[in-house]
Amino acid sequence: MGTVRLRRKLTIAFFGVSSLLSVLLALFLYRFVETQMTDQYRDRLRDVTQVGRHAIDLAAYRRLLEKRGVSEDEAKVGEIEHSADYKIIYDQLRMIRSTEADLIHFAYLLAPAENPDKPRFIVDADVLELRAKAARGEKLGEHEEISHFDQEYAVDEIPLLKKALSGCSSELEPEFVYDEEFDLTSVSAYIPLSDISGKPLRDAKGNCLGVLGVDISDVKMRAVLDDASSLAIKLSLAVIALALLVSIAMGTVLTRSILALTGTVRRFADKDFTARTQVWTKDEIGQLGKNFNQMADTIQLHSENLEDMVKQRTSELTEEKATSERLLLNVLPGPIAERLKHGESLIVDRFDVVSVMFADLAGFTTFASNTSPEELVTMLNELFSLFDKLAEQHGIEKIKTIGDAYMVVAGVPQPIADHATAIAHMALDMQAGVEAYAKRTGSALSIRIGIHTGSVVAGVIGTKKFIYDLWGDTVNTASRMESTGLPGRIQVTETTFKLLENQFDFEARGPIEVKGKGAMNTFLLVQQKLDPDRVSIGEIARRLSLPPES
Repeated sequence: MGTVRLRRKLTIAFFGVSSLLSVLLALFLYRFVETQMTDQYRDRLRDVTQVGRHAIDLAAYRRLLEKRGVSEDEAKVGEIEHSADYKIIYDQLRMIRSTEADLIHFAYLLAPAENPDKPRFIVDADVLELRAKAARGEKLGEHEEISHFDQEYAVDEIPLLKKALSGCSSELEPEFVYDEEFDLTSVSAYIPLSDISGKPLRDAKGNCLGVLGVDISDVKMRAVLDDASSLAIKLSLAVIALALLVSIAMGTVLTRSILALTGTVRRFADKDFTARTQVWTKDEIGQLGKNFNQMADTIQLHSENLEDMVKQRTSELTEEKATSERLLLNVLPGPIAERLKHGESLIVDRFDVVSVMFADLAGFTTFASNTSPEELVTMLNELFSLFDKLAEQHGIEKIKTIGDAYMVVAGVPQPIADHATAIAHMALDMQAGVEAYAKRTGSALSIRIGIHTGSVVAGVIGTKKFIYDLWGDTVNTASRMESTGLPGRIQVTETTFKLLENQFDFEARGPIEVKGKGAMNTFLLVQQKLDPDRVSIGEIARRLSLPPES
């Protein structure tokens, strides 16, 4: 009996709540659509009026103002309304209305008068059309009325329009208002004429020069709201019907095991983590009870050390991420690594002017044949570690090593203006480093270096064991400069020489035959020019064989 009462309560409660929510949802949907559309139309009205005022020909408008005071003379009014100035502004008002033809009903210009409650029409967007209709003998519609030039317009019941005229301020009605005279629900915007900077214009007496009025109706909005209302009612009825069926089904299913589960949950909420529910069925509620028991087992197991486990795992993940970052930055330049991390799978960039250097250890084969593998690797590690530090010091990107060859580039992946100078300094430092190592170890090692300047394509291709590499004729030429160079010397092409000849001393080697290129003029880089403005005190001392100043 208790189960039946619970089932009935569940059914009634679920059905009642669902029905209420469906009705509230329908009302909310209607009000939401109405509010959104009202705001949208008001925004569009404001924007159209704000922009439209700048379309008014102010010179023509001022000339029309000078012709006021003829409201009693129909012939004079007709003459003015057919004048060129009136026609110019009339066309401009109709253009403003055409921007939202389905919404805008009225567009007009009013000027203040001595009586603030009765300003005067200057131009109305319907005057010439209605005059033509009357001239053809056609009867004007019930709500069609001609607002002639200099005709009074009572604004004592339109406070915002009166405020706009008297204070020369922009006003926008807060909501749609029903107008009995025109049988229309509309909202209006009143914007004073202004200069190009938006400052309202005034006449010689300080009165507002004029106000542009634009009215939009809610006819189109009401059609949309009617559709939304119909849809909301249909949805509500469908939801209510569905809620009734679901309520009956839920009341039947949930009451089988829910009482037992409720009691267990209550015990568990009181921190009795040994509480377990008895699973009576194999349906969803039974599965819920089973899942609850599994959850309780896990919580009981980890309740005491859960926080420590979270901290430990977080620390491990942080360390793993830092390790991954370091490994990636050891393989690729920082900017390239970032691009890969952000999802770029193919990275290819063109650099128009860079300097590429290849270096190779001369005498390495002889040295290797008389050296153990361990000593050989130790020697390469020491020299290449020195080269890596020099590359970092001079802002140069290491590309790769192949055996005893070492390749770098200046100007990639970040372009630099003095790429040739930077790579020349590094070449001289590498040359000095190898000489110092050979002297210290008593070996016959020397280094052969080649440099060329030009354009390259750089990037990362492939998906496994990828590296950042260079391609292009510049790379090939730089390699040829190394392979055709002299041990212990730095050979550069004429292109690189021209960039460096004012900063460094060179020896002309003359034309040499280069594979794939033919005869090329090459030069041997000797040292930086002895210029106190560019050379350090230590360098000057070394040149003069004097101890440097401490």
